[in-house]
Amino acid sequence: MTQPWNRIDAGTLLIAGQPISLPHPVKEVLHHNDRLLILVEPPPDVIFNRNVFALSMHGERLWQIEESPYGAEVDKPYINLHCDKNGLVIAGNWNGLSYSVDWHNGSVSVVNVDK
Repeated sequence: MTQPWNRIDAGTLLIAGQPISLPHPVKEVLHHNDRLLILVEPPPDVIFNRNVFALSMHGERLWQIEESPYGAEVDKPYINLHCDKNGLVIAGNWNGLSYSVDWHNGSVSVVNVDK
């Protein structure tokens, strides 16, 4: 089965064979209804805490995730994405918290303390 976003090639998301411009290499992609949720992975020496984006199926940027409101660390990017059994999107964060992510606007709320 071909994914609607086609593929990730060397960290670049390709939609209909066209590269989509993102600030860092793509680590994960979740597909939900009419949008894609993209987790990018910044290099270790770059602070980039809002590293999740929602894109339309045509590659249009819809929103960028809210930065984690908790944690004393300056560098606290999101490190993984998954959908739970109820369809809730969960983003794990470097600060040891998991957040539910609103598919419509990228706002976050704590759902679990992982550390």
